[in-house]
Amino acid sequence: MIRKNHKPAFCDENPIDCHFDVKSFPAGTTVHSDDTNIIYLIFCMKGHARITSTFFHDEILCAGEVMFVPRGSEYSGVALSDVTLLVHKYNNTICRAENCILSYLYSHKNIDPKIYCCKLTTPNSMQVLMSTVTTYITDGTHDADLWKLKHKELIWVFTRYYEAEELRMFFHPITGEQIPFRSLVLTHYRKANNTEELAELCGYGVHTFRRLFKKEFDVPVYQWLIKKRAENIQYRLLQQFVPLTDIIDEFNFSSPQHFNSFCKQYLGDTPGNLRKSKQ
Repeated sequence: MIRKNHKPAFCDENPIDCHFDVKSFPAGTTVHSDDTNIIYLIFCMKGHARITSTFFHDEILCAGEVMFVPRGSEYSGVALSDVTLLVHKYNNTICRAENCILSYLYSHKNIDPKIYCCKLTTPNSMQVLMSTVTTYITDGTHDADLWKLKHKELIWVFTRYYEAEELRMFFHPITGEQIPFRSLVLTHYRKANNTEELAELCGYGVHTFRRLFKKEFDVPVYQWLIKKRAENIQYRLLQQFVPLTDIIDEFNFSSPQHFNSFCKQYLGDTPGNLRKSKQ
């Protein structure tokens, strides 16, 4: 049942190293991971398997269930019948705080590890989504951009069809990770108007933040923020159905004149002309 009282916005962060793959295992064969430095969501499409990892032991994954294996944890096991798994791998730690599963998790870290639950029963909507992904794989019509969209749709389904407490127990191991600096920046930069605001959102002092940022991105913070802001505005201008007033509000411009000046300086023309040129 869909949770009507909780309607997070659609996730607009791009997942890193995002991939879906279908794997089939005859009964009695070994099921195992091929990379410990990545996050796994394992959807059982057919059959059942016994799986063990660092976080759980001898769990039976059945058709219609999804299992979570966090980064740094190997998994292995045996197919108890002919098994088909749809394996989703990605490398994000966090998404934007206002729309993601983890906004709840990071504010509720004090959880008893004994109530960690490594698998969930998938709702019909998630099964339909995974069937669609399987079709794309079978047809060979997928690419990296499609997988990013399907990852975002999957996150949306998780946040719509499960209670926060269920998600907290399922994704609990993530909350113990040290969040990579790059992920922090990519999570918060849209909400920051300057270096000081971004440093505060990421939990650093300004001087330390500038030093870490230059080391990670090899450009000054403000220069990078301007570039990303211009890129995001240009993308929004391509969406003809989005009113210019909404874009002005979204990017915190003080007035239409301020918005026009920014577009002229960093995109080479007024918002109206930029939009017309792409029609």
